[in-house]
Amino acid sequence: MKIEKITKLEDCFDGSFVYSYEFTGTVDESMMKAMAEGEKLQYFPNFSKPFYKIFTRDGLQIKGIVGEYNIEVTFPVTDQPEKKKRFEANLKLLL
Repeated sequence: MKIEKITKLEDCFDGSFVYSYEFTGTVDESMMKAMAEGEKLQYFPNFSKPFYKIFTRDGLQIKGIVGEYNIEVTFPVTDQPEKKKRFEANLKLLL
């Protein structure tokens, strides 16, 4: 699987930035757990669409639905370009 497209969705009122990452394949439960390793994970597998949200130590929020082709990532204001670059490098290692 690869990243197919990265789209900037919005600039939030608090100064954070939201991006959508679309993949060539779907995000399965094992990939979701790999992204959440060592981080805080909220996972709702019993929802009609199994929703998850990951809160990282860097202040990122990653959310998505297991079985979908994309995730949304909110990057905080502080050190945003560096955190985005680091996130993308780590994400490519998981793919």
